[in-house]
Amino acid sequence: MTEPTRRRLLRNPYIYGAVIALACGAVLVAYLLGAFEKRGDIQADDVCQHVPNRQETAKIFNSILPDASEYNFTETWRPTQSWEFRSVCAVKTEDNKALFYLQATVSSARPWKEWADTEIPPNSGGKITYFDAGVKGVSNAEVAAIWVPCYAHEKASNAQYNMTVFAHALKPLEASDKEARKTLIDLATSFARQAHKDAKCDLPSRLPA
Repeated sequence: MTEPTRRRLLRNPYIYGAVIALACGAVLVAYLLGAFEKRGDIQADDVCQHVPNRQETAKIFNSILPDASEYNFTETWRPTQSWEFRSVCAVKTEDNKALFYLQATVSSARPWKEWADTEIPPNSGGKITYFDAGVKGVSNAEVAAIWVPCYAHEKASNAQYNMTVFAHALKPLEASDKEARKTLIDLATSFARQAHKDAKCDLPSRLPA
């Protein structure tokens, strides 16, 4: 390209207009994708009251939850010493989309394989593996669930009742599958210990110390 030609191109306003349009387009795309949104910060006091180690749990959530400009916690707390017991902590985005659940409920005891087939939330977390906690622990990269002994003789039925506890990521966590699995197991196990205590279960939990 000759020098006069280069000068003519540089003086051409259409060239500048095209460059500015491309730059503006890139900024708009970044904005729509949330590049300029500040990630919300979870504090210990934000975490549901009946989640143990709230400071540590807040730290974990800040590191693994998908980006959101705001994180909101809602809690369901029904400490009845029977089949009605329920402890749930949900993490949601600013537009009320659920990201994560910690949940503990009780139901009649049955073989763990039957329990796993009926109680573990649907998910796309990949291959299921097992770990030693309660009667049985089941996990993948999106959910960790534990079948925990609870009541030897539940009040209404006089039958043995166990507790289902799970940590469930409804959106993929910001971690490798291995790290996600370990984090979910740790959260579910910690929550199970607290829920077993809160439900006043009379059977040993068989949870790791």
